[in-house]
Amino acid sequence: MYTVILKGNIRLDNLKLQISLSESIDSIAYTADIRLVIPKELSLMQGDSIEIIKNNNPGKGTVFKGVVWTKNTTAQHSKVGSITCKERTIYIEKSEDEYLFKAGTTATQRARQMCGDWGIPIGNFADTEIPLSKAPPKIKTIYGMMLDDLKETAEKGGGLFKYRMQNKLDLIRLGSNQEVYDISNTLDNIGQTGTLEGAVSKVKVLGKREDDKKSPVIGTFEKDVSQVGTLQKVIQDEKIQDVGTANQKANALFSKGEGQIVTNGIDIPGIRAGDKVKLRGFYVYASSVTHNLGEPGSMELVLESLDQIRRKYYASS
Repeated sequence: MYTVILKGNIRLDNLKLQISLSESIDSIAYTADIRLVIPKELSLMQGDSIEIIKNNNPGKGTVFKGVVWTKNTTAQHSKVGSITCKERTIYIEKSEDEYLFKAGTTATQRARQMCGDWGIPIGNFADTEIPLSKAPPKIKTIYGMMLDDLKETAEKGGGLFKYRMQNKLDLIRLGSNQEVYDISNTLDNIGQTGTLEGAVSKVKVLGKREDDKKSPVIGTFEKDVSQVGTLQKVIQDEKIQDVGTANQKANALFSKGEGQIVTNGIDIPGIRAGDKVKLRGFYVYASSVTHNLGEPGSMELVLESLDQIRRKYYASS
């Protein structure tokens, strides 16, 4: 049984709740969509806190914690309405600032600095380890800058990381979930797709362009051209100044196309985007998750390999 708690102490029981939770690798804020009957006397506003718990067990049983972001209602005595709630990471996804970071600092160190400046409480923060290039002054969303650093970390051979937040901001390594669910016997159907859409077999890397001159070519690299044909991507990055770094950038972009497994089955609400799961003896990673809460509820997972996720979500364009 699931309970929705509004503003810390108002239980939204017996309101014909329909709840779905959704998240993907390329979004930061876990999203809850709740459809309910809103009594006339209930005050529910944007910005109100929302917590969804299972088995009446706050804390350990919490499956979502955030704020009401959008509210839609009909004009009736008992309003039929829907609310969209966002994990609190939405604030760093929407807020902008300007930062300059020196070379040699890691994504973890930079995120800690931004969190300190913004008063964002830090929870479990993984060490990304990889020293990054100098980041020139730029105005961007907080999350946009954090994501740029995670992408550079991945492109330099580091791990893949993602931010999450309930009470505090966590930085987790993809696939580091302690409980790895075997979903093999919980599924109603499994579908698999493959396409050359998104394939890259040739990469031309350009350096810094001077006024009225063509950009210097640092290097041109090929992979799997005989198999998929020539599909070229051009990258311009003033941080790249040597062939070795250019080759590293190209390797992060090479792809034979996109492929994924889509599953539907009994809901396991503990699975989040970025988690590792077991399917028929193999380990794969959830790149997108939708939970339709209920007893037992249902879920849809999009599953990909770590290499696919690296190329698809962590390669800078």
